[in-house]
Amino acid sequence: MHKHKQSQCKRKVKHRKNVMGLIIFCITVCIVFMFAYYQNLRKEISVRQEWLETVLTREKKWILENQGPEGEIYMNGSKAGDVNPYFACMAALGLLAETKNCPMTETEQKAVGRYLDWHTGVLLETDGKMGIYRKEGGELIYKEKADSEDGYLGMYLFLMGKYLEKTESTESTDLPESWKNGISLALKKIQSLMQDGITQVSEENTTVYLMDNLEVWKGLYELELAGLEDTQAISEIRKKIQKQIEKIFWDDANQRWRIIGNSDRYHQTEFYPDGVAQIYPLIYEFPVKEKKKQKVLYDQFTERFQWQKLNKKRTGFLWAMTGMAAAQMRDINNLVELVGNYETEYCKKRKYPLYTGEAGWICMECEKLYGLYERKIKTAFIPCI
Repeated sequence: MHKHKQSQCKRKVKHRKNVMGLIIFCITVCIVFMFAYYQNLRKEISVRQEWLETVLTREKKWILENQGPEGEIYMNGSKAGDVNPYFACMAALGLLAETKNCPMTETEQKAVGRYLDWHTGVLLETDGKMGIYRKEGGELIYKEKADSEDGYLGMYLFLMGKYLEKTESTESTDLPESWKNGISLALKKIQSLMQDGITQVSEENTTVYLMDNLEVWKGLYELELAGLEDTQAISEIRKKIQKQIEKIFWDDANQRWRIIGNSDRYHQTEFYPDGVAQIYPLIYEFPVKEKKKQKVLYDQFTERFQWQKLNKKRTGFLWAMTGMAAAQMRDINNLVELVGNYETEYCKKRKYPLYTGEAGWICMECEKLYGLYERKIKTAFIPCI
């Protein structure tokens, strides 16, 4: 009896050893496979990131080539071309984009500073009523009025705030006096255009647009992040607009964004403004309360318009900014396709409808996509844990 029990014990011990050996073997195999997967993923991502840095460097170079002697940034061609401050801000924002191995250079930083000098000068000269300019006979001539004062002011503050944040120039002693005056004027103008917590197009035009208000919100948000002395006042204005945007523009019955406040105008097949308006909160990183509803709108927009293909026949423009919505949704595949199509179809000849503002968005999207790849590397093993 005693020998039988001993034999049973030996068999159990042997069985346990075999099970443990099998478990250790399986764990070892898993580790080897996971390591191999991670190494291959890292190599693949490294190639993609190098490509993004190549695109980023090239687009920045082209934007710099389109900067004029006073700091102005032309749409496409500095010898004879248009300067639209709204789109020029987008181009300058592109110069601030950077990655780990491709940081913003001193030349790029100075270029943005020179542009802000020019933009601020015009802003102060016109008392906040920016226009569109054209180079004729070697001089910039005022050609037409801006179509939305609030949107133009928002983009100016967006650029100013991002520049101050990137360069860590938040002390009052770091800012030129003209910039302080420019910021102050822009904030006063925005407040004068506010009705019930949202901004109207201009003093003469009382229409309120979702897109313009999102641009104003973004400008205030970035300026708030910069940490200026009057951050509290800026924050209060931003919070008012943020609260009212969803209240005024969200159409709960139809589960979509209104283009114009208190208007049900919407054409499902229209890319702009109807379609673009549905993803504009994503483009400008607006904190929508219910993120699920924004995902539904993004998926509908992607399925309906295939924005990543950059179909210029829709409106005459590329609308590269749509890629920022993809970045917010972490939609790497479609964003890669957009940047690839942009590079293949428009970078060689640099002809219309390509303009420097589009290049600015591509730069910002390269920065975002680079960050998404970094996140993918860090979270590669999370599903396995």
